[in-house]
Amino acid sequence: MQKLVVRSKVRVQPEKFWSEQSIATINYELGPWIQLSAPSAWRNVKLKEWGGKSPLFDSWVLFMGLVPLDHHTFGSFDTSQKLRFIENSSSWLNRIWQHERVVKPAPDGCEIVDTVSFSPRLGLMSPFLVKIYTLIFRHRHSRLGALALPK
Repeated sequence: MQKLVVRSKVRVQPEKFWSEQSIATINYELGPWIQLSAPSAWRNVKLKEWGGKSPLFDSWVLFMGLVPLDHHTFGSFDTSQKLRFIENSSSWLNRIWQHERVVKPAPDGCEIVDTVSFSPRLGLMSPFLVKIYTLIFRHRHSRLGALALPK
């Protein structure tokens, strides 16, 4: 199992940041290079409302919105703790994918901590995927850093 942790501070109040999370905000973070598809019924559902029957839905991971890179099945999604989710999923590339996001209060906003653990279906892919996912999550956090609330 591989693991990576990426954190950043954002000038947005934790509750405001958390309340607006959805597939649209995920795609903002991933953009412009990568996009996740979602069934129309899920496109405007806030992450804090995800849950229920597992799996939730399937999603294509698309490069430039067109080229499929992976097929992701969103499995269980735990939002039982305030300002936190744990997603347990799988994909064509990863037998196990766990993404935990914690939003913590911080001076002038919040700290966002993403912890990703994954187990590739092909062990030989591990070094490559560690590098790719590290770049992707650093990119996501650089996009998050652009968010700010007016004072």
